[in-house]
Amino acid sequence: RTLTLYSLSLVRYVIITNTVCNWFYWGGDEGRGGVLGENQQTPEFQPEDVIDVSAGSRHTFLIDENGIAYVSGFIESFYSYQGHFGVERGMLSEGANDFMKVPTVMNGAGQSMPSPKFVKVYAGAGAPGDSRDMHSVLIDASGKVYTTGNNDKGQLCHGDLESRDVFRQVNIPGMAVAAAVGLDFTLILLADGTVFGCGSNENGELGLGPNVQSSTTPALIKGLSNIEEISSGLNFGLYLQSGTGKVFGSGSNLFSQLCESTEGDPVDVPMELNVKNVASIMAGRESSYFLSKTGSVQSCGRNDEGQLGDGTFVDSDKPVKVDIPNGTFIREIGSGPSSQSVFFIADEDVVYAAGQNYRFQLGIDKIGSEKFPILVEFEDAIARHEINKISSSGSHTVAISCLIITDTPTAYPTEMPTE
Repeated sequence: RTLTLYSLSLVRYVIITNTVCNWFYWGGDEGRGGVLGENQQTPEFQPEDVIDVSAGSRHTFLIDENGIAYVSGFIESFYSYQGHFGVERGMLSEGANDFMKVPTVMNGAGQSMPSPKFVKVYAGAGAPGDSRDMHSVLIDASGKVYTTGNNDKGQLCHGDLESRDVFRQVNIPGMAVAAAVGLDFTLILLADGTVFGCGSNENGELGLGPNVQSSTTPALIKGLSNIEEISSGLNFGLYLQSGTGKVFGSGSNLFSQLCESTEGDPVDVPMELNVKNVASIMAGRESSYFLSKTGSVQSCGRNDEGQLGDGTFVDSDKPVKVDIPNGTFIREIGSGPSSQSVFFIADEDVVYAAGQNYRFQLGIDKIGSEKFPILVEFEDAIARHEINKISSSGSHTVAISCLIITDTPTAYPTEMPTE
């Protein structure tokens, strides 16, 4: 008799996952090239695949899945417009502008070239009703930085005070991993944890000391090392140090947004703030937010619209606890340098919002400021999606929503039968 033996096959399951990210829009419709004065009252799903979005004052930038940057929004007048859209003026119109591609940039030598693949974008910050004196920043896949727009303080980092209509590459001593845009200054975080800044230092925004009014080229901010995250308000900057949970800040402290009273005087050099064990930071217009490693949030600074989320309308020069419903674990905070609204992102599509809401920028289908964090409904959301980022301006808000797609597992034997 012949006995045939088969070895027990080991089965390996192959699971393939892909992440597809779309986005949402709500608030003042002119921020996406809509009708001036009309509003999107609740988050509206946008089908485009994106890797980044950013809400600026009356304009919006997005980067699609191929690394192509697009911009839309409202231009009040070409007479005062300074170039923050980053495209040739012949492509633009006074009034509303639908989304258009950023087709070209200038290299460091000032020569025009096709736009590279971008990975991050930072839209301009101005007053809520302003569409003029702003600047914008893009970072490409190789860590190069490009700036465009208003340059009256040298905030474009090109060594001059000339405003530009088209993005131009900035000369930096390393690879950039993040940037932050204030009213008239720019912060750039390099991969080695150092931070450079350019533009206005009149309120200590760049942390360069009281004797430096501005810098037209990227200046190293001394006293900062191993920085992993940066964020800017309208006239101040925040810096999170890797591994320590320490936060530093400099700039305007008019509303005690640096969590300490200086009687309105600015802070000229980076100082350590009175917060501990911080995992992430976010700056609003004149308010600061600190996410702890335990998922709780503290805030300080201006609170006239309830943007500190502590249930009051009282400014605070000390960190106060944000009153998150049911003690929900928060994993990310969203706001922006021209925003007096704030968003607290929990699991999947659970988002709470507080602060200014006169243009439905909280996305809660009613107007009026909210001093307690209130739930934002994402009714058009796709099942199993997750809100990964929220960016808010003075009048509208955008969010990235990512869907993780898992293919049907496949199995195959790792050994062939043997006799």
